[in-house]
Amino acid sequence: TNIHAAVGIMVTASHNPKEDDGYKVYWNDGCQIRPPVDGAIANSIIEKGNLVPWIEYGKELRNLESNGSSSDNGECYGLSDVIQTKSIEDAYFESIQSSGLVSRVDGTATNITTSSAPKIAYTAMHGVGYPYAKRSFETFHLPPFLAVPSQQHPDPNFPTVPFPNPEEKGALDEAMAFATKNECDIVLANDPDADRLGVAELVKETGTWTAFTGDQ
Repeated sequence: TNIHAAVGIMVTASHNPKEDDGYKVYWNDGCQIRPPVDGAIANSIIEKGNLVPWIEYGKELRNLESNGSSSDNGECYGLSDVIQTKSIEDAYFESIQSSGLVSRVDGTATNITTSSAPKIAYTAMHGVGYPYAKRSFETFHLPPFLAVPSQQHPDPNFPTVPFPNPEEKGALDEAMAFATKNECDIVLANDPDADRLGVAELVKETGTWTAFTGDQ
């Protein structure tokens, strides 16, 4: 809505296994599509000529990589508008800053201090969440978290967690082990496209972790 786009598309494997890649579509109101728009898009997909890619992005990416230029063109390897992307990100965080949700104006607060704040471990589960989680903490003037290094950067193969859904049993094991080793109190986990959040807390009396369900 900020740039008055007709539609928004997110290509994502989301919280599913790597084989189940897909995409999400958002309408011009900023919300995910719903009837009758979803049906119209589905009908358009199966029209003659639409089942063949208009642009061979995979081929373009391979060409960039073979020419050694992909590393110099940002996270999207030159296949996106980096300036436009940054402006959208900045607008998002500026809206948070001005929303009234940010109550701490600097690194200190009357009810929270760095020494008393819980120590947090964060995992992006091989997805895109890390830079946005980091900037969110900075926006809210929270002490920085510790990122799980083995899951910090995007990797479409999900090597350490084949089913990267924070709600799935075992999905937080790597993060919990990292948190225990680094004496963290809380684990925050995003799925790869960072629209799901998992939370676990260390029970200090027993040294075990409690993973919260979605309705807790």
